[in-house]
Amino acid sequence: MTSFDALCNRIAGALAFSGTRRLPLLYAATLLLSALLLFWMQPLYAKMVLPWFGGTPAVWTTVMLFFQVMLLAGYLYAHLLTARLRFAPQVFLHLALIAVVIAALPARLDDSWAPQAAGVPVLSLLHALAGGLGLPIFAISATAPLLQKWFSYTRHDAAVDPYFLYSASNLGCLIALLAYPVLLEPLAGLAQQSVLWTYGYVLLAALILVSAANAWRFRAEPAPAAAQSTLGGVSWRQRALWTLLSFAPASLLLGVTQHITAEIAAVPLLWLVPLTLYVLTFINAFARKPAFRLEWAMKSQPLLVLALALVWILNNYLAVFVLHLVTFTVTALMCHGELARRRPAAAHLTEFYIWLAVGGGLGGLFNVLAPLIFNTILEYPLAIALACMLRPAAHDQGTAARIGDVLWPLALAGAYAAAVALHFHPIAHGPIAIVIYIEIIGIALYLFRARPLRFGLGVAVVLLASPYLHNPEQVLARERSFFGVNTVLRDPAGEFHILMHGITVHGAQFLDPAQRLEPTTYYHRDSPLGQLISALGAGGKLKRIAAVGMGTGTVACYREPGRQFTFYEIDPVVVRLARDTRWFSFLAECAPDAQIIVGDGRLSLKSAADGAYDLIVVDTFSSDSIPVHMITREALALYLHKLAPGGAIIFHITNQYLNLAPVLANLAADAGVAAMVPGPHFALPSGPRFAHMESHWVAMARDARTLAPLASQEGWKSATPQPGARVWTDDYSNLVGALK
Repeated sequence: MTSFDALCNRIAGALAFSGTRRLPLLYAATLLLSALLLFWMQPLYAKMVLPWFGGTPAVWTTVMLFFQVMLLAGYLYAHLLTARLRFAPQVFLHLALIAVVIAALPARLDDSWAPQAAGVPVLSLLHALAGGLGLPIFAISATAPLLQKWFSYTRHDAAVDPYFLYSASNLGCLIALLAYPVLLEPLAGLAQQSVLWTYGYVLLAALILVSAANAWRFRAEPAPAAAQSTLGGVSWRQRALWTLLSFAPASLLLGVTQHITAEIAAVPLLWLVPLTLYVLTFINAFARKPAFRLEWAMKSQPLLVLALALVWILNNYLAVFVLHLVTFTVTALMCHGELARRRPAAAHLTEFYIWLAVGGGLGGLFNVLAPLIFNTILEYPLAIALACMLRPAAHDQGTAARIGDVLWPLALAGAYAAAVALHFHPIAHGPIAIVIYIEIIGIALYLFRARPLRFGLGVAVVLLASPYLHNPEQVLARERSFFGVNTVLRDPAGEFHILMHGITVHGAQFLDPAQRLEPTTYYHRDSPLGQLISALGAGGKLKRIAAVGMGTGTVACYREPGRQFTFYEIDPVVVRLARDTRWFSFLAECAPDAQIIVGDGRLSLKSAADGAYDLIVVDTFSSDSIPVHMITREALALYLHKLAPGGAIIFHITNQYLNLAPVLANLAADAGVAAMVPGPHFALPSGPRFAHMESHWVAMARDARTLAPLASQEGWKSATPQPGARVWTDDYSNLVGALK
């Protein structure tokens, strides 16, 4: 025995158990904690960087890509470590890495990582993530395959198939995802959470040391060598299948998250729901006794996809929302169940995890690059179609059947093309047309279901083509950026051009020349914004107006002689569409000299002179979501610095899911300023839908006398703070507490 081995024996003697019975519990607890820390840091750091990148779902997609790439790096490190080194050097090298990480904690943001106005948001975000999280996440990512490999070295009866420990790892993920919005976010700020996370990491280091000591103490004889972890015995077909079975649900996860938060329910809190379901499918797949059998997923998945394809275009309905999530969950169960069924022997465990990580990373990369490839959200339906093609084929019916796998979907695509050319919209033709359409498409897909390629191609045709049949509005322009999908539509009556971000109206303009410059939607003359400008702007006041968030530039048509407008807009696509006079002319005709500053409103506003504006309109939205960093103590302090004496701030807080009036009332009380909201008698004027749309606003001023005309002329009342509620800051916010 070498002196090095003797040292290892002494350490193991001090830290190891007396027998192997408790080894699974030790390893399960260590893996659970490592996964909990990993998935705690995902929403924690995503929330840290939101002030730099806005509240768009693309932030979450990019954060997910970063974590998937780090998983791949960690898995590759674990594989090389176990393949090239004996056990003891593996342990010492990994513990040295962990020690370096501890020295760099807690996690932080550096101002030098902030995005530049001319930079690429994805690259800036990845740079910030790598700088703040790269090393700790890399070290944690290696834990799952590394510890499972170490467990396989032991004499425990379960060591021959250590994959059951993967369920413990995923259980840690689940605990973190459930605890974050319910416990961690409401009870602790970001700085506190970062410190707590550091303590958790130190505990993880101790558990890894104890796990390694027990693996050494109870290692099988002879001691495992690097040669046992060779790549032999695994075909490239197996590796490709592992990759695809991992790619499809990873892409689906990001696609369904983007779809439900941008197209159905624009609530950032929902980012965690699909991820939680995704983790549950992993727990189920790798459990010793899965609660949901793979055969059940195989049978139900095509029926759920068929139902989803038929109602794809119907948004804003709870049933459709649930159907999206159920279909995603069952599809992930099917893919992950197939992965578990096809897992190799323990000798190839680390390589298996590498290919899982490759698939997950490619799935994330595909979704991050999607805005550069597609002008709408096509990655989600394409991932559904791919998952359908990965279903195991029941049997091969020969060359004719294989040709039919391509020809029948092509025939279906031809039928859709003809319907689009004939301007056939089932919804516009009434219930009978809708029923006939559903029956034809439903029967076709049902007949395709036994052939994976045919079914997947058929699903792709229906999902990609159906929006052209379901939308009676005419799409005039559509552009996609990091911040979402912006669409210009002409309404069915031909009265308006409308700008949509996801499912949310961001402005509309009359086509009638006599009404073209009349403010519409949330900004009409009798809206809260219109009332404030009318009441406070009399006599040539409100000379300098800053609008943080531009939309179509409707606010510019509250023009007066000598009034100047400055627009702050984060999305260059919105600026381009608003200035395109084919669609909108508010800016060109009402304020051609308006200054437009591209960049995050809050970051860009810092460069304005103190006291620069008489009115600041905070109207920032990503679809229906208001970026939290725009309504915090620090944000309000910035607005007040940029506000001229006697000036006012008005916040647009229209939202289907969050009640933000108490949040802003608390901010005003904390800052010692006056805040008012429209009175209860406020009524929406009659007229075309896009002429007047309901909206909710909160006005603030340093002195209550500034807002007095709103009370006397329009019946506004003081905003009421929520007793005992904690003030939102850059470090703390509580979306659960703000839910309606």
